[in-house]
Amino acid sequence: MELEKSTMRKKRILVILSTLFLVLFFYLTVQLFTDPKPLRPVILTLQTYPVSQEEIEYLKKVNPYGIILFEYSFKTGGLPLPLKQELQKKLHRPDLLFFIDMEGGSVNRLKSLFPKKEYPAAKTFGDLAQTNLEETKQKIYEYGKMVGNDLLLHGFDVNFAPAAEVCVDNNFLKSRCFSQNPQITASLASSFAEGLAETGIEPAYKHAPGISFAKMDPHSSQALINRSMEQLKSTEMQAMQGAYKWKYLLIGHALYSAIDPYSTSTYSPTFYEFIRKELNFDGLIVTDALNMKTALLPDKTRGEQMYLALEAGADIVMPFFDNRFSFAERWQEIQKITPQQIENFNKKIKKAPVK
Repeated sequence: MELEKSTMRKKRILVILSTLFLVLFFYLTVQLFTDPKPLRPVILTLQTYPVSQEEIEYLKKVNPYGIILFEYSFKTGGLPLPLKQELQKKLHRPDLLFFIDMEGGSVNRLKSLFPKKEYPAAKTFGDLAQTNLEETKQKIYEYGKMVGNDLLLHGFDVNFAPAAEVCVDNNFLKSRCFSQNPQITASLASSFAEGLAETGIEPAYKHAPGISFAKMDPHSSQALINRSMEQLKSTEMQAMQGAYKWKYLLIGHALYSAIDPYSTSTYSPTFYEFIRKELNFDGLIVTDALNMKTALLPDKTRGEQMYLALEAGADIVMPFFDNRFSFAERWQEIQKITPQQIENFNKKIKKAPVK
C-alpha cells in the first residue's frame, strides 16, 4: 500500500513538472517568435507628473520611441529616474529612451536637481577659446563629462546638444552659440560631445544646418535664411562637421532659400538630402518641436505635420502637443503616421549605426 501511494505521488509530481515545463516552453516560444509591437517614430512630452492612468493608457497605444523631459516635469519633487523606471515597467518597454536638451547657460534643465551647480553657457567657452583653444577644448570636454554624469545619474539617454551654431551679433540665440568662427565652434562642439559620450550619454548636434542667421526666432516667427549655398557650406556646415559621428541629429525649422526656396526645411526632401550628403550623416534625423511657429502649416493638423515630415525624410518627429489636446485627440493625430512609415522606421533603427 505504501509503495502504491509513493508511486502515485511521484506520478502527480511528474505531471505537475511536465505541465510547468510545457507552459514555460510555450511562453518562451511565443516570446521568441512573436515580433515586438512596433515603435512609432515619435518622441513625446508628458502632461503630468505623477503620470495619470489616462496618460499611461495613451502611451501604451502610441508606443513612442522615447520621452523628452523638461524642468517642469520634475521640479515639484519628481525625479526622472524613478519616472523612467515606472514608465518602462508600465509600458513593458525596457528600451524606452529619455531625451533632454541640456546645454547650460539659459538652457539649463537641471537647475532643480542640482541647484548649487553652475552650468556655463556655450559662449563662455567660445570667449575663452579666443586666447587658448586647446586649453578650452579640454575644459569643455570635462564640462561635457560633468553634464553627462549628471544626466546619467537621473536616467537620461540622449542630450540634444551641442548647439553647433555660429554666433551672429544681436541674434536670438545669444549666449547659446560658441563663436563667430566656424572652426572654433566645430572644435568646441566636438569636445563637448566627446565628453558627453564618455559617460554613456548620446549627444545630438543641433540645429542642423544652423538657424543663427535667421533674423527671427523660429519658436515665435517665420524663420527665413537667405544664405548662398557657398556660405552655408563654408560657415554653418563647417561648424556642424562633427555631427556625423553620432546617432542622432536635430534639425532646425527654417526656410533655407539656397536649399529649397519653396518649402520649410522640415517638410523638404531636398533639405534632408542636403543634410545627409553634406554632413555624411547616416543616423537618425529628429525634427525640432512641431509646435514652433516656423513648423506650423496653414490648414494642416499636428498629425499631418508629422506625416509630411516623415515623408520628406525625417526619421523621428516631436509633436509637442499642448494641454488643449485631449489624449483622445492626440491619439487621433498620431494615427496619421502611416503603417508604412512605422515599418520603415523600425527597419531603420535596426540598421542605424551604433556610434
